[in-house]
Amino acid sequence: MNSSWQKRRSSMLAAAAGLALIAYGWFAPVPGARASESREFSSQETALLRAGKLVVRPEQRTLGGAHVMGGLSWQVVRATPATVWRAMTDVHAYARFLPAVEEARLIEAIGPTRAVFVRHRLGFISGSYVVRLAHDSAHGRIRFRLDHDYPSSLRDAWGEISVSPYTSNIPGRRAELAPGQQSVVSLAIMADVGEGLIVGLVRSNVHEWMLRVPEQLKRYVEGRR
Repeated sequence: MNSSWQKRRSSMLAAAAGLALIAYGWFAPVPGARASESREFSSQETALLRAGKLVVRPEQRTLGGAHVMGGLSWQVVRATPATVWRAMTDVHAYARFLPAVEEARLIEAIGPTRAVFVRHRLGFISGSYVVRLAHDSAHGRIRFRLDHDYPSSLRDAWGEISVSPYTSNIPGRRAELAPGQQSVVSLAIMADVGEGLIVGLVRSNVHEWMLRVPEQLKRYVEGRR
């Protein structure tokens, strides 16, 4: 993997480890990432990435009496970062790659900030909320946080999704895409989905689904290509 991706990867690991400590502001930077969470990829994770598989590091924490879950995930996409970025910033496409989304629509846009209404449905279970997004096109990054000014099925949620160039030189593999024609999507997310019988029944599914966003984004982008 090239040096730019290695630097980006280390930065993502460190930043994501601090996401669960956010306690103020919409998108305030937060220190305090633990070194144990900023480790390099294991050989197994590297092999999964190179094979086009999703790499996942799930996590659960208790913050101020609230149970939050989420973690980190990465996925290599066979498309340019510009192509992936267009999908990431297209609200109309969200229902195509966000898990169990039946509606996603823009309700406010001020500069690089967006407020987006999202409704999920799985069988008889549904939930909706408004998330505020901060686009950083220079770094291929979108930071997001639940907007508490609107009714919500979630108690809280925050995180970051980004895209950057990816190159890998794997001995024996042919038909590798040219440099710059592959991307890696990185996701860091934490959420408090609340309590109750229904939530308890689907909690494990929700935890799995939220970390699969990079994988679903890959399928959407590569399917369009």
